[in-house]
Amino acid sequence: MNVQVRLYMIKSIFIFLVFSFSLLHSQTFTNSTTKPDGSGIVSLDTIPNNPDTLWFMSEEDLTEAEIQSLSESNFNTKVWKQIAVPGNLYTNKEDYADKKIVTLAKWIQFPLDHSTQYSFRLGVINDRDRTYLNGKFIGGTGEWNATEPQAYDKLRFYNIPSEFIHYGKKNLLLIKIQPYFGNSGGIEQDETSLGPTNKVNARFYKDEFIKLLFLTIYSTVGGYFLFLFIRRRKDRENLFFALFSFSFVVYNFLRNQLKYEFAFSFLEMKKLEYMTILLLIPFMYHFLRTLFEEKYNVLGKILDVLQLFCFLYFAFTQNIETFSFLLTNFVQPTWLLYVVLIFVILFKNLRKKERRAVYITIGITIVLFAAVVDTATNRNYWVFPRIMGYTFLVFNISLAIILANSFVKLNEEVEDLNKNLEKKVEERTDALNESLNQLQILKEKQDGDYFLTSLLIQPLARIDNQIPEIQIETYVNQKKKFHFRGKDGEIGGDICIVGTVHLELGEFTVFANGDAMGKSIQGAGGALVLGVVFQAVLSRAKSSYTKSRPPELWLKDLYVELQSVFVSFDGSMLSSVVLGMVGKDGFVYYINAEHPWSILYRDGVASFIETELSMRKLGFPKNDHYFQTKTFQLEPGDTLLIGSDGRDDIGFFQEENSIRTINEDETLILRFVERSKTELSDLVHEIEMSGEITDDLSFLKIHYSPVNRRMSLPDFVKKEYLEIKSKSKQGEYQNALEQLQQLMEKFSHPNFYAFAGKLQYQLKNWKDAIQNLKLATKENPMREDYIFMTANALHKNNQPQEAVIWCERLFLRNKFHKQNTKLFLYLLDLTKNIDKKEFYLEFLSTNKV
Repeated sequence: MNVQVRLYMIKSIFIFLVFSFSLLHSQTFTNSTTKPDGSGIVSLDTIPNNPDTLWFMSEEDLTEAEIQSLSESNFNTKVWKQIAVPGNLYTNKEDYADKKIVTLAKWIQFPLDHSTQYSFRLGVINDRDRTYLNGKFIGGTGEWNATEPQAYDKLRFYNIPSEFIHYGKKNLLLIKIQPYFGNSGGIEQDETSLGPTNKVNARFYKDEFIKLLFLTIYSTVGGYFLFLFIRRRKDRENLFFALFSFSFVVYNFLRNQLKYEFAFSFLEMKKLEYMTILLLIPFMYHFLRTLFEEKYNVLGKILDVLQLFCFLYFAFTQNIETFSFLLTNFVQPTWLLYVVLIFVILFKNLRKKERRAVYITIGITIVLFAAVVDTATNRNYWVFPRIMGYTFLVFNISLAIILANSFVKLNEEVEDLNKNLEKKVEERTDALNESLNQLQILKEKQDGDYFLTSLLIQPLARIDNQIPEIQIETYVNQKKKFHFRGKDGEIGGDICIVGTVHLELGEFTVFANGDAMGKSIQGAGGALVLGVVFQAVLSRAKSSYTKSRPPELWLKDLYVELQSVFVSFDGSMLSSVVLGMVGKDGFVYYINAEHPWSILYRDGVASFIETELSMRKLGFPKNDHYFQTKTFQLEPGDTLLIGSDGRDDIGFFQEENSIRTINEDETLILRFVERSKTELSDLVHEIEMSGEITDDLSFLKIHYSPVNRRMSLPDFVKKEYLEIKSKSKQGEYQNALEQLQQLMEKFSHPNFYAFAGKLQYQLKNWKDAIQNLKLATKENPMREDYIFMTANALHKNNQPQEAVIWCERLFLRNKFHKQNTKLFLYLLDLTKNIDKKEFYLEFLSTNKV
């Protein structure tokens, strides 16, 4: 079946339904006489230009006695005016009443058929009524004088007892009405008629059940579109149309008379009706907006907020009059803006010659016309049946046409695919193979680049330790693995380097553990730069100038050179790093540039030797202004463990939802170190067992195990030493110095050098003081007071250049030593070292010392 046949069938069904609808309501408007013949239903409505069909209205509040006494003879004793029924009694503002009571009357005749049961259909009465025939009460709806509305949209059906009928005479139908709204009242909508009860009821239920049948169809359509959304969540237009359909069904059910069969609260039903009608136009707008992928503009957002505010107001209040006022004077005018937005969307797509827009424009135009007719009917501008429930079918048919086109187009594509499947598979396979070949060539080139880079890094990451007291182990596992021409390799930003440098103060093992920013080739580039510069500085360490540098300044020179190279990349290459050096005495000089904190393992307990961040990564501008040398004394048996942040970036998977989370506990690594006892293979196993390693991982392990322990003095020597110190405290510096020198000729101990240097410092023997204080500093590099005293003694001995070096050593270790800082700046002025002074003054201002 082709597309044209399908469209023809849909159009035929549409024409048939419209024709059926017209036949359904044709009998509602047939003119008839007010005199029934007993064979059918007779309309009691007012016929234009027929004064005999007019009704009478009195604004007097007739009592029960007056109603019972009314007859054809005294009927004109009351003030009556002729009106048309059905219709609003207050068409002009000057006629508006404050909920006053009115009485409607009409003279009718019955045939002489005593065996037929008759009933009245009196239309929609606003709001409550008491109905009488010939002065006898035959029915009423609503609680009289109630403060809340009772049933102002309910059709009235009253059976007529045969004993109340005056056969062959005129009968007076009198309806006493108490309106709820001040600007409307009376028999406002539907029709008034008289006829046999069975025919009146049959006609009513036929009409209402046909309406329900349409609502069932619309519910099915809404469910179908909801099913489409559930199966394909990204097509949100299906969700909005489903919501629109369900809201439309709920609203029209609440306008159906069968709702009164369920004994629901009238007030709650009206609240729900007002709330539901607020949703219809916004859902339609969002359906079209998402269908044609239009932008959610500011005006649409503002209108949605206003509708939401009214929706919430209706949900939490009970005043029907306020609801009606807001809906009539505020909400419905905003719908015009929605209509403008809707037609803007349709117009844009009509200009694009979008076929869907043509069908929807036709359907929605008819629906909007019906909405205008129904709105005018609700406002009592005229008396007309509500047609929205029927015309909405046109919109559904327009969607059916769109779906039919989509299905046919899909079928044609499937048929074409079936016919040319083998050819298309071959073409697609050839294209895929070509893409795979290109990809394989690119991958091979990339792996070649990786392999070459790894070959360049390997000789740079050397482990060269010549101090037996220091044992070094390293572990590096890069995240990126590759295979090139039968060889497996890895590449990343982590690197461990260990070398040896000979300085004036002795031999030092220099180490670095770096983690360059970026993955794969970018990180490897940073590691390559770090390794090249590091090895270059080690090679220059053999010069006489470098050998004369103290450890603090040599480490600073290394850092400054690395920083100057990395900063030249303008932030595109950064690297965290721990640089350090350790001598055979176990004294460590190091810096930490935003690297994970170093771990000390001592007596089975792991702890961090740092507590705060002092420097940023290599490559940050002006990072050298934050330079600070840290020191740490290792004890025999201690292990210092330095690692990259791969040790902390562990991924944990939650079994219940398979979501990966990254470890945020920085102390977790301490527990791993304690369980593994710093064995690197066991430590890595502990990390792998806890979760997934998500980054490059590297460790540098330094174990201190001295060969010779520091000798201890005999007890009598200690006693004599203490006696000499006691004399020095009494101010006998010269005597104490002489006795100490005699003791030093027999025994040697680092404490003797420090004590002798202090005594000579007090006696202002600067040359001898310098010699002994240097020896004391070499034996005990932890003592900062020895360094300051040496610097000051050099200054007093007229050796400012060397004094500057000693002051700078202490300044780099402790910038808060005020005496040293003051002396340091003075010496820089004295030696006219202007550049260095400006640098350190900026250093001081940056660090707020």
